[in-house]
Amino acid sequence: MDNNDFKEEIEFVNALNDDDELFEREFNNVQKDFPFQNFDEIHRICSNHRGLIVLLNKAKPLLEEHVPYASVHLELDDDPIFSPQLLVVVKALQEDFDNGFKDDIKLIKSELRALVIKLNLTVEFFIWDTSCTPYGKSSLSMHDLWKDGPCNYS
Repeated sequence: MDNNDFKEEIEFVNALNDDDELFEREFNNVQKDFPFQNFDEIHRICSNHRGLIVLLNKAKPLLEEHVPYASVHLELDDDPIFSPQLLVVVKALQEDFDNGFKDDIKLIKSELRALVIKLNLTVEFFIWDTSCTPYGKSSLSMHDLWKDGPCNYS
């Protein structure tokens, strides 16, 4: 992602801030692209920080390009000590995790970093990389709502 002034992205955030119907449509699209539980909490943080919609829209093609083998979902880290964060949890099988996955995630984070800063979302947005076994047990994540479920690979 070019380090530019992000004029188009800022204009879209302004449109989301001004138009609740547009926000709801875009949020529904996010819900289709990034599965999640706790609808009310994730809707609340996205509504309060509408730039998250723009970030998720930018993250989706990067995830598809760099880690197409990974499973992705959203979670809300609502630790009372910190501000709530929207976590994009990206899971890969242990063998992928140990074979370049972390480098791919670092690349995605670096491509999004300038936009995250420009939209002032450095506290609210985080990509959490984790691994799982073929049986779905998370081996590295403390933030995993679907511990008993499989790695949902498409």
